[in-house]
Amino acid sequence: MSRSKSILSLGSCAFVALSAILPFGAHAQADPSQLGIPEETTFAIITRMSDTVAARISASSCKDTRDLLKEMRKSKGSKTSELSLEGQLLASARTQPKLQQVVANRVGTALALKLMECNMMNPDTLGALFDKK
Repeated sequence: MSRSKSILSLGSCAFVALSAILPFGAHAQADPSQLGIPEETTFAIITRMSDTVAARISASSCKDTRDLLKEMRKSKGSKTSELSLEGQLLASARTQPKLQQVVANRVGTALALKLMECNMMNPDTLGALFDKK
């Protein structure tokens, strides 16, 4: 796989994962069982997808991570049909707190570690978030 395709693949996976944890307007609560997908299956798919994205983030170079973040800033989001399986899973991940927690824990940790490794986020600056002066 070429470097640019690898970046796009990583970017696509990261977008899917991050779109699951970021709110997009007022979505109705998507109950996976109402979508015809058993809750356990939805949880397993979202968990596996999040683990895959986290692994790709961890394995990416600092340059690839910077490129990915730039591309994500430009992107307005992909249009996924709510009727498709992917759309149903994304709707569930956007609205179900349990699924949001899975994505945030797995992808968020990998992304934060990569940002610190690449000097894109300094752990010392995080202290400012806790200083309420």
